[in-house]
Amino acid sequence: MNGLWRRIVTITREENGATMITMLFFLFCLGGLLALLLLSEQADYLEMKVQHTADLITKGARAAGMWEYANSDGAPEKRLYATTEEAEQENAEVIRGAREEAAILWRMNQSALASRAEEISVVHQKGERSHLYRQGIYHLKMEVDQRIPAFWEQLDVKIERVSQSGVYD
Repeated sequence: MNGLWRRIVTITREENGATMITMLFFLFCLGGLLALLLLSEQADYLEMKVQHTADLITKGARAAGMWEYANSDGAPEKRLYATTEEAEQENAEVIRGAREEAAILWRMNQSALASRAEEISVVHQKGERSHLYRQGIYHLKMEVDQRIPAFWEQLDVKIERVSQSGVYD
């Protein structure tokens, strides 16, 4: 055992620090790879939260503003109403207008994104196009800007997700 220890000490003296430099190089490479993986996972997590929030809003808006009725032929039809007033004018029975419900759902769920995001932009119905309501479609586009730390810098990440929900048969 004593001879082995002497041999290790001798090899270490002969290396003159080359082993240490190599070890530091590989340690730096491993740290860089780990940092890139963490950056990727942070962006994926944000993207998942944005998509989940957008899907929740569109599906809730569709469910609240949908009215199913029998047309003149007796066949069932579905229609999506933007506001409660519009539904009441046509004697439709809805929980709430789709746009009104979307606004409520956004207020209730925005804190999950707002706590980490720099800026959030939400566009309902491609700028409130009424023909989408007549087709029974609720469309939502969300853009979220976030700064993610990477090494000694902050990277700007922009996530754009779209969700669409309709009253299809």
